[in-house]
Amino acid sequence: MKTFRLIDLKIELDPQQDKMSSIPLRDGLIINKEDGENHWMIEALIPKKHRQVFEVLFQQHTEVKILVTITKENNRPVHLSVQVKNIVALEENISVLLDGKMITNRYRTETEEVLKDLVKEGLSGEKLLDAFKQNT
Repeated sequence: MKTFRLIDLKIELDPQQDKMSSIPLRDGLIINKEDGENHWMIEALIPKKHRQVFEVLFQQHTEVKILVTITKENNRPVHLSVQVKNIVALEENISVLLDGKMITNRYRTETEEVLKDLVKEGLSGEKLLDAFKQNT
């Protein structure tokens, strides 16, 4: 297993809106289980005021889509589908344990849309490549 630092966490609270809500992190880790199934485990230290969000997901055993940034702020965020496995109350924060799988096709779809939009704008060659790098 490989462990990485969790830099940013966003959660899709309402799938019909397809909007991610940012959850402030005090600290966090993400672990690649290296099981051949693309399973990951996340432990996030989060302010207590966000407990209710995770409590509902935990009680309902609901899968939720999240977007995480790993190791460095400028790394490309990764989509995962996770379930809340445990919540531990600490003095000022909660520790939330998430378990799930990485979603790979969503990023591909998004990058294809970016590329299509840039081509529609009439970009080609080096200008297209530069604009694509800036937008992905």
